[in-house]
Amino acid sequence: MKITAITCTYQRPEALELCKKWMARQTRQPDQWLILDGPEPMREKVLMAIEKNMIEGEGIVWVEDDDFYKPTWMEWCEKHLAKYEIVGQGLALYYHVGRRWWSCCGNTRHASLCQTAIHRSMLKPLAVLIKAFDNQFFDTRLWRLERSRYLHLPTKEEERLVIGMKGLSGTLGYSNEHRTVIPPNVTLDPALVKLWSFIGRDAPLYSKFLIK
Repeated sequence: MKITAITCTYQRPEALELCKKWMARQTRQPDQWLILDGPEPMREKVLMAIEKNMIEGEGIVWVEDDDFYKPTWMEWCEKHLAKYEIVGQGLALYYHVGRRWWSCCGNTRHASLCQTAIHRSMLKPLAVLIKAFDNQFFDTRLWRLERSRYLHLPTKEEERLVIGMKGLSGTLGYSNEHRTVIPPNVTLDPALVKLWSFIGRDAPLYSKFLIK
């Protein structure tokens, strides 16, 4: 199976450099990596890539520029895309590196876009879906489509292959988790102890993003 990774970015050079590091470690390298750079909203970039036939792979994996990907992420996606049209991991972990807090999202019916991969057969339905709605959050709608799917709900830390990183420098992300105000019901991690448990020795690479 040929794999295409898609990353939408704009004015987030530090985040993108970290993303390139995580991608270089992948045990299964993508055959094509589309880095869609520019001020256009993410949905417009993705729609353009679909309509201009820029996507070559049978499997399409979203790689968000500011998130942490463990080395086996692409390998995991390819394995499950051999059987399903939509695959991903739920119960997402989010970590705000600026304010040093973390939380677990209770998504048990869909995966966040940063933890979603689709088969090429989903490109046309995805284009229709994007055109039908005017906001950026098409991940939940994508998972509602009547297609074969596999959603893994990790129960152990080692099963979590993606950590949703928030609060990096550059253009602000779409989700509320990017805000600098510390929301309720999160756990503080001032010494990066929990981040170490999530990503190991890479944790110090995020220490410079602390908001003082």
